[in-house]
This record gives sequence, structure tokens and C-alpha cells, in this order.
Amino acid sequence: MIDVTTDTTVIVKGLIPPRRKKKDEIYDEYLNLHRKAKNILLKIERGIYNNHIPLISLIETVCVVARLTNDYESVELALSFVSQNSELYSDAYLLEKAIEIGRITKASGFDVVFMSCAEVTSSKLITDDKGMYEKARDYGLEAKFLRESLGIRLWWLV
Repeated sequence: MIDVTTDTTVIVKGLIPPRRKKKDEIYDEYLNLHRKAKNILLKIERGIYNNHIPLISLIETVCVVARLTNDYESVELALSFVSQNSELYSDAYLLEKAIEIGRITKASGFDVVFMSCAEVTSSKLITDDKGMYEKARDYGLEAKFLRESLGIRLWWLV
């Protein structure tokens, strides 16, 4: 089993297909991102990946899914998926490490909570947030940027 920490960009992109109506290159890029993220979520669901995430990700996932879909059932399904398929870590448990990472990286508060979760659990951070990815790499975490994997079959997507 591979330990990962997926941030909400990966979770939401995997759960919600592209909402763009126009079928063009932008739509194709969003669809590819959705497929890559969905593949990661399927591996989490099947137990190939063990997903470690901070509790705050539940709130962020609910807010983003509600904003994108405006659908109560979609929000409940997203919340259920994350709750049932992730090991959740309290902010108190991650606090000291998050403060340390924030002081060093100067990243956003949400980003340092995910980064601290990845470090504390010795997991690989997977994100589609370029800023978080760059800060995590600079800090020394093993991190994967979802967009960079498009068209490339990497070991962590196999």
C-alpha cells in the first residue's frame, strides 16, 4: 500500500466531472485532469493507496462541491467518500508541524496543514495546486503535481 496525502484539488477534480459546456481544448484538459484524479480516487477506494488527510479537508471539500454543483446529494456523496476512504488527522495533531512548515515556507494556512499531514504520515503529497506543489518540493517533501502527469504514465498512477 502506498501512503498519500491528496489535497482537495485532487479530491474535487476526481469526484466532479468538468462542468464546461463548450467541447474544446480547455474542456479536454479538464477532462484529462478529471480522469487522472478519478484514477487516484479509485486506487484509494480499492486500498491501493492509503489516503491521509487533515480534518479540515472535509469542510473544504463540502464547500467546493456545493459551490460547483449546487446539489445536496453531490455534497453528501463527496463527504461520504472522503470520510470512508481516508485516515483523518485533527488540526491539533498537525499543529506544531504546520507552524514549523508555515514559518519556513510562508505558504498559505491550508497548504501547510496538508503539507504537515504528508510529512507527519510520511506520505506523498498529490496536488493540482502549483503553489503548494512548489513550496512542498522546496521544503523537501515528496510531491506530485497532477497537471505534470498528463499524458505520462507515472508509477504513482499505475
